[in-house]
Amino acid sequence: MNTTEPFDFLLDLEQRTLKASSSLPEIDSVEQDWVGVGFRIGDTKLIASMSDVKEILDLPDITQVPGVRSWVVGVANVRGSLLPIIDMKGFVLGEEIRQRQKGRVIVIDYKGFNTGLVVEEVYGMRHFRDGDITSELPKMNEELSPYIDHAFKNADECWPVFSFNEMTQDERFAHASL
Repeated sequence: MNTTEPFDFLLDLEQRTLKASSSLPEIDSVEQDWVGVGFRIGDTKLIASMSDVKEILDLPDITQVPGVRSWVVGVANVRGSLLPIIDMKGFVLGEEIRQRQKGRVIVIDYKGFNTGLVVEEVYGMRHFRDGDITSELPKMNEELSPYIDHAFKNADECWPVFSFNEMTQDERFAHASL
């Protein structure tokens, strides 16, 4: 078709596209990807939903706060805002991270405020399909179980899904002062 009218040109283009696409295979269903951030607490590899993670930081300079539980590391000034820093291993397992300076900080939203959670290691993003979900959990420390109800199994790895929301609902988390 040889025309100078833009609308006629678009109609012709649509007709040619539909004609050419008729031979393409159809997709029956599309599995959704679940994306999470892998990290380690103690000896256990865990994963949390990417939607629960605001950012991941290197450990910033920290100012200690008096009169708080041992798992409250302190506060840090991150881009002009105060960020409370919590030692996740100390909170969940009751033992502090030995080499905290090598740890990473996972920032979450806790009641409208950013809160930093120090973990020993971050493995980056992991992608799973809905079909990778399993209720079979690997052997892990009992203190982690209230925050985990399923896992993703991919090849030879099993990643328990850690719920930051469940952790922040724990009454101990809200009572950080002595």
